[in-house]
Amino acid sequence: MKDDSSNSELIHLTALKLTGEGSHEELARLDELLAQNELNQALHNELVKTWDGVEKIAGITQVETDEEWSRLQRAIHNSSKQSSSFPFLRIAASIVLLVGVGLVVYFSTRDNRTTIVAQQIQTEVLKDGSSVTLNTASELKYSPSFGDETREVILEGEAFFEVERDKEKPFIIHTPSLDIKVLGTSFNVQALASKPTAEVVVVTGTVEISYDGKSIQLEVGEKGILNKRSGQLFKTFNNDVNFMSWRTKKFTFNDVPLENVIELLNNAYQSNLYIGGTTIQKCPVTVSFENQSLASILEVLKVTLDLTIQDTAQGTEISGRGC
Repeated sequence: MKDDSSNSELIHLTALKLTGEGSHEELARLDELLAQNELNQALHNELVKTWDGVEKIAGITQVETDEEWSRLQRAIHNSSKQSSSFPFLRIAASIVLLVGVGLVVYFSTRDNRTTIVAQQIQTEVLKDGSSVTLNTASELKYSPSFGDETREVILEGEAFFEVERDKEKPFIIHTPSLDIKVLGTSFNVQALASKPTAEVVVVTGTVEISYDGKSIQLEVGEKGILNKRSGQLFKTFNNDVNFMSWRTKKFTFNDVPLENVIELLNNAYQSNLYIGGTTIQKCPVTVSFENQSLASILEVLKVTLDLTIQDTAQGTEISGRGC
């Protein structure tokens, strides 16, 4: 018989797919589970049927939800008595009923959730006094009850957290790839869908990051890295002095390849710079910038490396004869 944890993962991933909130990695994992055996596919099909009928009950009130929950418990109790010879079917039926009520609760509460999509770099101070600085185009979600009993948020993108200490209520951040748990500390999170890795760099305090049942502790000056493709979770000393350049607009380059400089500038200024050809990708850059405009930075690079910079339909092309 399939264990409850496998069923739970299948249900969770199916719900993310149906609501359109699943990441690429989560949807790929769902496909893996469905390919494992026919029982997974059968349960998935039942969940989809439940979803198809949920619009009929999307407007249910909290009182009605409570009543439905009581009815559900009675139904599961009766099912357990009548279907003892088919344990998997009994579990599957119970799960489908649970998901039905779960989707009702989801629809009745999702619109109350605070969602912040940063149009530019912005700082949000939460109810517990913690602050979150979001990079442009990053998204933060949290419940109106945040801080009452738990402190949990959802992040997609990049952000710098300064978390107020509370031993009784750990601060938990869910990203599409990994989870982060702290009591009170400051750290940078980069969880971009476009990157093959997710990274957490600790500035103060201690941070715990976890993925797929594995977890590691990070101390000041350490970086935690998740390789999304392999699932490898590890830590290393952070030697990237520019990890918060998107926030500070301070850059220090010491023989850094031009292609890496361009990647940092794109992230910090939300620009669309790209290198034409391969002759200048590895050209070393040694220079510092502080609170300068992108235009002035490009002008320095242009003169220093004898570059050609021009706007194209794809963005801003940077080319040159080599170094």
